[in-house]
Amino acid sequence: MLEKILNINPQDKYKSGLKVPSGNNFIVNKYDQDRQNSRDSALFSPLAKLMSQINWRILNIEYPSNDEILMNFMVNDLEFITVINFNEMYSKPYQEFSIYRTRNLLNKRKHYEAKLKVEKYEVSILQTPDPIETENLSILIDRIAKLNFMNNQKIFDLNILNKLINDIKLDINKELNYILKVIYTFISTRNKSKVKNNFLLKTKKNIPIIMQEVAIIYAE
Repeated sequence: MLEKILNINPQDKYKSGLKVPSGNNFIVNKYDQDRQNSRDSALFSPLAKLMSQINWRILNIEYPSNDEILMNFMVNDLEFITVINFNEMYSKPYQEFSIYRTRNLLNKRKHYEAKLKVEKYEVSILQTPDPIETENLSILIDRIAKLNFMNNQKIFDLNILNKLINDIKLDINKELNYILKVIYTFISTRNKSKVKNNFLLKTKKNIPIIMQEVAIIYAE
């Protein structure tokens, strides 16, 4: 498991495991930091019930601005980073995610990364959360690991990127939209006024996933 971050500098690619959006240094909100430092930080009500029903582990929560929350969490062996902008929650058709997995190979760590956008269909809150599924996201990362390109190289070629998800893009969309619902549910337990339930977005539903880049990077 990666170490918890208290500060993320965009120049430090793997301080949190992933490169976060450029242009900001994200600082942990003191309220959340105090809770993280307490022994039962992840178990305060009503989050205890939610956390007990899903298989995620929150690594970090930060506030780039008064209108944004950065969520950094693990599901199974995948790490996720996404920034929820409350001003764009009900209008922006896509949500950006960075997804990351680490493997130890020959005494070196190898990082597999995918940066993508998922088309959103609705903003809603889960009443009875189920465990998060990441089967198709794991397939995507496995495919990235099999790509034959130089170390520390990012791939932006759309033909390569689209081939990675050609037969699983709808399933990836479903998995990420469920993760978004979990995030909205988490936010709503802390501040109910931040999330409108069952809000349908006016999306075209024709491009479920937009791949932006992938990378395989060695780290000492």
